[in-house]
Amino acid sequence: MEYQQLSQAVVFDAERPPKGSLSRLLGLDSGPRSGLSADALRYHFLAEQLREVVFHLDGAGCVTFLGPAWTSLAGQPVERVLGQPLKALVHEEDRPRVQAVLDALTARVQASFRLELRLLTAGEPLWVELAAHSSPTGQGEVLGTLTDLTELRQMQTRLRQSDRLATLGMLVPGFAHEMNNPLAFMTANLDFLLQSMGDVAGSASTAQVAEWREAVGEVREGAERLRQLVGHLSDFRSDSGTGPVDVNRVLDTVGQMVASTLRSRGRLVRDYGARVIVAGSEGGLRQAFLNLVLRAVLALPDNGDTEVNEVRLVTREDGEGHVVVEVHDTGAGIPPEHLPHVFEPLFASRGGAEASPGPTLSVCQDIVRGLGGSITVMSSVGVGTVFRVTLPVDS
Repeated sequence: MEYQQLSQAVVFDAERPPKGSLSRLLGLDSGPRSGLSADALRYHFLAEQLREVVFHLDGAGCVTFLGPAWTSLAGQPVERVLGQPLKALVHEEDRPRVQAVLDALTARVQASFRLELRLLTAGEPLWVELAAHSSPTGQGEVLGTLTDLTELRQMQTRLRQSDRLATLGMLVPGFAHEMNNPLAFMTANLDFLLQSMGDVAGSASTAQVAEWREAVGEVREGAERLRQLVGHLSDFRSDSGTGPVDVNRVLDTVGQMVASTLRSRGRLVRDYGARVIVAGSEGGLRQAFLNLVLRAVLALPDNGDTEVNEVRLVTREDGEGHVVVEVHDTGAGIPPEHLPHVFEPLFASRGGAEASPGPTLSVCQDIVRGLGGSITVMSSVGVGTVFRVTLPVDS
């Protein structure tokens, strides 16, 4: 069964521009506006009313037209940037991607592209969506728009915070159970030590000392389990900085966090390749993988066969500079009609035949895309589901 591609770092739009020279209709190749045709005047009027910034590039990738919305978006007059290369207007880290898009459009490898990038403005860099289309004139020109993503990113941030709280809410009962068990045997062993010390009254045999040591060892084991659980909760509350991240170690942490929820449903199988390192936020990756793994756990039937039902975590390098992480489950599968919607912000499903509350996978997609990766899914009803995350290796 082939994976169904649901998202890409760059979204390709197969629709071509309508017939006729759009640049001619916009009057981009015309002289003074008073000499424009009625159709060109209408399109100029439309470009001026849009919130998006309409732009036109010549064959060299330089700006020859900008809609008036540019001034409010970037805080700069249009005249200042006319004639400049488009890539000079974006953050230096985004310039290679912009150049790659322009090269592909000029060569007509693709009709259009959409990607998110940082626009240089009079103030701080601003996240925008670049929608670029190959001109139908066949002269290497590019038409497109720039759309402010500030409100969208703020909404995504709020959604991510809400998703964290919802995910924690699902995990809290299991954490409480995990904390109570070690606390119980810690208390019992401490009571045993106190009673034994009183009975011995100053004299202790070798056997008694060994028993004390064993009891103290169990207390230390329980304390360590509590320390790890509390540490995972603390880490989950905050985003760590960007740096090299050991994917296998993050998955191990996630496995510990879902252990209590998984115990009555199935088993966790780790199928790791060599140690793999990616660049990014460890907190962000932890949240993305936790959502995927928790979704897989909740897809398994409660009180099912724990020897047959499983969640399998697979990591490997693809030999092309990417780390591949797969989350498999043997649950009921996702119905085909739901697959195109699993990464939508308001779609939440555990993956069974019926939609039910679960982690929001749109958050996973946002995090993975932000790290330059992609996420795909394949599923078969009655067999299970596989989510595949591909991330660039840290160089």
